[in-house]
Amino acid sequence: MNEPQTPLSASRIKTAQSCAWLYWCKYKLHLPDRSNDGARRGSICHLIFGVLGGKRRKKYYNKIIKKQDVFAVESIKRLIFKHAIREGIDDAENIELMKDMIFNGLSYDFFGKDLDKPTKEFSEKDFDIIKIDGDIKYKIRGFIDKLFLYKKQKFALIRDFKTSKDVFKGKDATDNLQDLMYSLAVKNLFPEYSERVSEFLFLKFDLDLNASKSGIVQMKPLEEDELKGFELQLSEIQKYLDNFSEKEAKKNFAAHQGFPKDNSFSGKLLCGFATQKGELKLDGSPKWHCPMKFDFFFYRVWDAHNETVGSYFEDEFSEDLVPEGGGYEMKYYQGCPAHSS
Repeated sequence: MNEPQTPLSASRIKTAQSCAWLYWCKYKLHLPDRSNDGARRGSICHLIFGVLGGKRRKKYYNKIIKKQDVFAVESIKRLIFKHAIREGIDDAENIELMKDMIFNGLSYDFFGKDLDKPTKEFSEKDFDIIKIDGDIKYKIRGFIDKLFLYKKQKFALIRDFKTSKDVFKGKDATDNLQDLMYSLAVKNLFPEYSERVSEFLFLKFDLDLNASKSGIVQMKPLEEDELKGFELQLSEIQKYLDNFSEKEAKKNFAAHQGFPKDNSFSGKLLCGFATQKGELKLDGSPKWHCPMKFDFFFYRVWDAHNETVGSYFEDEFSEDLVPEGGGYEMKYYQGCPAHSS
C-alpha cells in the first residue's frame, strides 16, 4: 500500500477548505507571499517562548518575571531586535506590542505547575505521524507550542499561543481543527495519557477567565469517537490533497462562497475589498487583499537537482539566493481566476 504523500497540518487543511486556489498557489506553485506585521510579530513571540521554555534558561525567565520587563534580559532584547529588524517591524509600536504579548504569555502558568508539577513538559513539541490501518490512512505533521503531561492524572495539557487580534469565532470556537489535530497527535505519541485538553491563549487580551473578554479559550476534552471520526475525515482529506490539481483548485474559490454568517474570517472576506493593486482607504493606508488576488512578477530559484528552493518578489530577489549549481528565472503570475479577466 502506498504511503500518504502530503503532510497534513491544521493550517494546510484550513487553507484548502477555505479557498482551493489559495492552496494551489501556496503549496503547489510555491508563490512568494508577504506576511503582514501581525504574522511577523507572532513568529518572534513564538521564538522567544521556545527559547525561554528550556530548563537552562529558567534564570532568564525568573529575571523577566521579577522585573516585569522582557528587556530585563539583554540577550532576549538583542534577539527580539535582531529578528524585528530583519522583518522590518523594529518600530516602537511593534516592539511594545511584542513585549506586552511575550510578557503576557510568560506570566500565565508558563511551566504548567498550576495543576501539579508536570511529569514531562515540552516547548515546541514536534510531531510527524503516519498511520495506515484499514480505512484510516493519513500523515500529520506540526508542532505544539507547550505540552504538559501529568502521569498521576493521566492528563495532557496542550497549549497554543495566539497573537491574532481577536479570539475564536464561529466554527473555530466549536469545532476547532487545531484542537482536533493536536489531540490526535498527543494520543498517538502518548497513548497512556487518556484525557487531553487544548488551551489557546490570545496574548492581546487579559489571560483571566473572569475578564470581560478573556484571552483564554479552553476546549472541552474530545471523546474517542470524535477522534475516530476525525481520523476518517483526515483520510478523505489525505486522498484529496495527494491528488490535488489545478482543476481541483478552480472548484472552490473563496470569492464564490459569499460572506460568512458566523462572524468568522472566511468566505469573500478572505479576498479583501481592494479592486486593484495599491488601492487606498480614505485614511491613505492600503486596503488589505489576499496576496494571490492580483497579478505579479516573481523569481523562481532552483538547486543543482532542479528542485525549487524558493520564490521571491522582484524587490526581494538577489543572485546571492541562488545555490551553487542552481539557477533562477523570472515568472509571471496572472492573478486569481475568480478576480482577473
